[in-house]
Amino acid sequence: MNKCQPLYYLIAILVLGASFTGQVIAETELAELDSLLDDEELLFGDIPSVFSASKYEQKVTEAPARISIVTADEIQRYGHRTLMDVLNTLPGFQTTYDRSYTYVGTRGFGVPGDFNTRILLLVDGHRINENIYDGMFADRGFSVNIDLIDRVEVVRGPASSLYGSSAFFGVINVITKRGRDLQGAEISAAAGSQNSYQGRISYGERFDNGFELLLSASGYDSDGDDRLYYAEFDDPASNNGIAENADDATNRNLFAKLSYGDFTLSGVYEEYEKGVPTASYETLFNDSRTRTWEGHAYLNLKYQHLMENGADVTARLFYDDYWYAGDWAYDYADPGDPPDEVVYKEESDGDWWGAEAQISQALFESHRLTLGTEYRNNLQEKQYSYDSYDVSLDLDTDSYTWAVYLQDEFRVRDDLILNLGLRYDYFSTVGSTVNPRAAVIWTPYEPTTLKLLYGTAFRAPNPYELHFHDGGISQKAPDGLDPETIETYELILEQQLNANLNLVGSVYRNNIEDLLALTTDPADDLLVFENRGDATATGAELELQGQWESGWSGSVSYSYQQAEDATGERLVNSPSNMAKLNLIAPLAGDDFSAGLELQYESGRKTLSGDETDGRVITNLTLFSRNWIQGLKISASVYNLFDENYANPGFEEHAQDQIEQDGRTFRLKFDYAL
Repeated sequence: MNKCQPLYYLIAILVLGASFTGQVIAETELAELDSLLDDEELLFGDIPSVFSASKYEQKVTEAPARISIVTADEIQRYGHRTLMDVLNTLPGFQTTYDRSYTYVGTRGFGVPGDFNTRILLLVDGHRINENIYDGMFADRGFSVNIDLIDRVEVVRGPASSLYGSSAFFGVINVITKRGRDLQGAEISAAAGSQNSYQGRISYGERFDNGFELLLSASGYDSDGDDRLYYAEFDDPASNNGIAENADDATNRNLFAKLSYGDFTLSGVYEEYEKGVPTASYETLFNDSRTRTWEGHAYLNLKYQHLMENGADVTARLFYDDYWYAGDWAYDYADPGDPPDEVVYKEESDGDWWGAEAQISQALFESHRLTLGTEYRNNLQEKQYSYDSYDVSLDLDTDSYTWAVYLQDEFRVRDDLILNLGLRYDYFSTVGSTVNPRAAVIWTPYEPTTLKLLYGTAFRAPNPYELHFHDGGISQKAPDGLDPETIETYELILEQQLNANLNLVGSVYRNNIEDLLALTTDPADDLLVFENRGDATATGAELELQGQWESGWSGSVSYSYQQAEDATGERLVNSPSNMAKLNLIAPLAGDDFSAGLELQYESGRKTLSGDETDGRVITNLTLFSRNWIQGLKISASVYNLFDENYANPGFEEHAQDQIEQDGRTFRLKFDYAL
C-alpha cells in the first residue's frame, strides 16, 4: 500500500522545510498582531460562534441551522477515542458498527450500503469524502488523530446551497489545533482492552517572526475481539460459529500544518488496515485473509485575507489521493466437491485536485453577501477486481464538477435576519442541479431566538454505486441510477434560561426522493444499488445545556424520529427514541474531573423485520492534569455495565444482528515536554 509515497515524501519535505524556515524568516509585526488577536479571543471566548454554517464566523444564534460544537477539552474529559464517540453524544445522531466500518446515521436515516456518503466531512474546510465511494471514516480510519482536534462543528440539515453534493443531512467540520496550542513537543501513549495500543508524538510552535507549525505522527494497533460468536455459522465446518483473531485493526497517520501571514499549508498521510470477521459478501467464515486496506493523503493550500474595505477573501488549492484494497476469501467449489479456495481482490484508486474561491463582505449596512465558486477534477476513478482465474472489473473513469453559489444575510431589523442562499452545480456525469436555502431568524427578546428553515440538497451516485460488480459472485452493477434529493423544513427555538442554562428545541420534516440503497435482487440473489423511491422523516429534538464557573458542565437531550418509506413502513436501522446525558463533574478543582455519558436508544428494525433490543450505554472517564507538571492522565471504562446489545446487519451480512463490544477500558497518558 505504498501508492501514495510521493505525497508522503512531500509532507516530510514540508515538515523539514518548515523547521528551517521558522529559524530564518525575519521577525515581523505580525507577532504583535497575533498577540492582540489572542487577547480578543480570551475576551470574547464565552460567546458561542460557528464558522461552518455560512462559511464565515457568526454567532450560533444567528446561524441558519441547528448547531452543535464539541471542544478539545470535552473530548479529553469524556475520553473520546474517535469521531464516532463524539457524534454519539449529540442529539439525533446514531452510529452502526459492523466490525468492519462505522456508519453514521442522523435523524432517522442509517441507510444500508451507505459508506457515510450523506454527510459531508471537512477538516479545516477541506473535503474528506473521497471520489470513489464518496465516503469518510468516523472511527480509527479518520484522517486526523483526535488529539489534534480543537473543536468539531456539526451543522444539521441540507447544506448543498453552500457545499454541494454529500451535504445531504449535514456538514461536520473538524477544526484542528494550531502550533500555538502546543507550544512545544508532546507525546501520548494509550493502552486498553483487546490488546489495543496507541502512540503519538507532536510538535507545535508559533515563532516570534509569525511563522507557525504543527507536526504530528501517530499509530494505533489492536487485536480486536479474538473470539466472536455468530450463530449463523454455528457448524463444526465453520469453527462452530467462532471467528478467531479476525478483528484486528492498524492505523498510521502523519499530519502537518504550516502557517505564515495569510497562507496555511496542511498535509495528511493516513492508512488503515482492518480484518473482517463477519464473513460478509458470502466469504469464508473464520478466515483471517479477508481484510481491507485504505489510505488517504492530501495537500491543501489556503489563503485568507481581510481587505481594507472589509471584504474577507478566501481561496483554496488542493490535491487528494485515495486508495483501497480488499482481499476476500471464497470457496468457489460446488457443494460436495473438493474445496476451491480463492482470494478475490479489489483495488480502487482515486486522485483529484480542485480550487475554491470566496469573497464575503458587508454591504449597505444591513447585508452581508457571500459569493463563491468551486472546481474539482477527478483525474482517476479506478476500480479493478480480479482473482486467480479472471479479471472481472477493470474500469478507469474521470469526471469533473464546478459550482457557483451566492448567499445574502439580510438584517431586516435588529431582531430579524433573513438568510437566503442558492448554489448551481454541474456534474459531467449527471448534469446540473440548483439548491436553495432560506432562513428567517427572529430574536423577539434578547435570550430568545426562533429560526424557521427551508433547504434542499442532492447526492449524485458515486462511481462505486454506478459501476461496481464482482463478476456475479455477490454483487452486480445497476442498470442506471438517478441522483437522490432531499427537501427539509425545520423550526428551532434557542432559549437562554439564565447565565448557566441554555435550551434548544427543534422540529423537522425531511422529504427524500429517489433514495439510493443497496438491496438484494430476488431474481438472482445478487446485491445491487437501486433508487428505492421516496422516504420521509419527521422528528423533534430537545436539549438542555449547562455550564457553571465551578467546573460543572453537561447536557441532556431527547430525540424522537419517525422515518418511513413511501408505503409507510418504518426504515431499517432507525431508532425512534434516543436520550443522552453528558456530565463533567469537577472532583478536585479544574485539574481533576469525572466525565459521565449515558446513551439510551430504542430498538432498530432489522432487514428480517425483527428489532434489536433497546439499550443504555454508560461511559465513565476520570481525567487528571498537572499532577505532574505537563502530564495529563485519563482512565476510561466504556459500556461500564457490560450491556449486551447489537446493531442491525446489512444486505451483505448473513447476520441479521451484529453483537457489539461489552465492557472495555483505556488508560491514556499525554505529556508536554
